[in-house]
Amino acid sequence: MKPLTIPYILPLIMSHNIFRHRHTVRFGEIDYAGIVYYPNFFDFYQQTEEEFMAFLGYPYPHMLRELKQGFPIVHVDSDFKKPIRYGETLEIALSVSQLGNASVSFRFEVRPMNKSTLCATADISHVLIDTEKFVPIPIPPEMRTKFEEYLQAE
Repeated sequence: MKPLTIPYILPLIMSHNIFRHRHTVRFGEIDYAGIVYYPNFFDFYQQTEEEFMAFLGYPYPHMLRELKQGFPIVHVDSDFKKPIRYGETLEIALSVSQLGNASVSFRFEVRPMNKSTLCATADISHVLIDTEKFVPIPIPPEMRTKFEEYLQAE
C-alpha cells in the first residue's frame, strides 16, 4: 500500500515522535455545566487520528473507498481528569502505544494549549481489516514503519 501525498496543510504540530492536533472547544460540545460533554472527547480523538493517518499518507477515505481497508476500534480505555471549558484550545497528543501484526493502539493525551495540566487520556486499539471480508489483515510494511516512528517506550 503506497502512501498518498496530501496537497494541503493539516492543523498539526509534530515533535519528539508525538503527533499533536489542536482543537478549540465549540458551544455544541459542552454540557449544562459549561464543560466538554464526555462523549465529545471520542470525537476529538477520532479527528486527531484521522489527521494523523492523513499526515502519514493514509487518509481514511482513500483506505476505505480505494483500498477496501478499515481500522475498526476493538478496545477503548479512557480517563477524564480535569474539566475543559467552552472556548479553550486543546492540544491532543497522539502516540503509538502498541503495534501488533494486524493491530495498533493509539495513546491520546489532552491538555489545554501551552499548559501541562493533563485533562483526559485514552488508549484506543484498532485492527486493520479487509472491509469486504471483515477479516484482519497484516499492517503493510510501509505503514508499520511509519507507526514505529511514533511508538513510545513503555
